[in-house]
Amino acid sequence: MESDIGDIRADNVGYLIGDVSRMIRTVYDRHVEPLGLTRAQWRVMVRLRRLESCTQTQLATELEIEKPTLGKLIERLEAKGWVRRRTDPQDARSKILSLTAAAEPVLDEMYQLADEVLEGIFAGIGEEDAARLQRTLTRIKHNLAGMMEEAAATRASADVG
Repeated sequence: MESDIGDIRADNVGYLIGDVSRMIRTVYDRHVEPLGLTRAQWRVMVRLRRLESCTQTQLATELEIEKPTLGKLIERLEAKGWVRRRTDPQDARSKILSLTAAAEPVLDEMYQLADEVLEGIFAGIGEEDAARLQRTLTRIKHNLAGMMEEAAATRASADVG
């Protein structure tokens, strides 16, 4: 299936974006490995920092992983003293997750390492080109989100009918 944007084929662009994304994660994984973190664990910590606190169910949804898988990750992070679980005052069956103060230096180091990786990624690329890439990828993400919303609405209306 050819697109209408010249010689660029959608499958080639999708593959390239996926390949670059995978390579970035692999390089970053190698940088944070000395901190004693797996990819899954650093994803949990970064998302928890963004959310500040949330239920295990909410975090599993955000990360698109199963609750039992997340539960094992949380147990490991709790054992390291980086994550705290407490009972939800609104629902005793639910647990509220948050980062501990001990996690902050680890997260700061993770972000420092991420900055180093980004410097390497953008080596030899001018500031203007890097900014253009970010704007373009943001636009693509926005387009895809719209397409996902349309597909969900179509499915929902088909289910009603």
